[in-house]
Amino acid sequence: MPLQSIEPRRLYRQIAEQLRGLIRGGEYPVGARLPPERDLAVQLKVSRPSVREALIALEVEGLVEVRMGSGIYVIHPQPGASAARVESALSPFEIIRARQLIECELAALAAANKKHAIIAAACATRWR
Repeated sequence: MPLQSIEPRRLYRQIAEQLRGLIRGGEYPVGARLPPERDLAVQLKVSRPSVREALIALEVEGLVEVRMGSGIYVIHPQPGASAARVESALSPFEIIRARQLIECELAALAAANKKHAIIAAACATRWR
């Protein structure tokens, strides 16, 4: 019998899957506040960065909202949010870095193709 490839699952995906199941199962209804990252990390016996990355994935998915200084809250699923975006081979941090590289390059190309007079006029108008 030939060996079959095993697809390793990243830790943050496993954490996100557990939290997603609890949210969808009603353990954390809409409006409920999730435990703090520190408590989740202790309960799951994982690092806080792994929990943080899982929460970012759930936020990108549209299941939770992070309110600075207040906590993480379950929200109504957002229309157009898709788990498929999160299920790619890249982590949210890798996606953000890739976007930075691409968007900066696109901005540079756009600026290089603008006429100098248009740029000068735009800068003059903006900085008056």
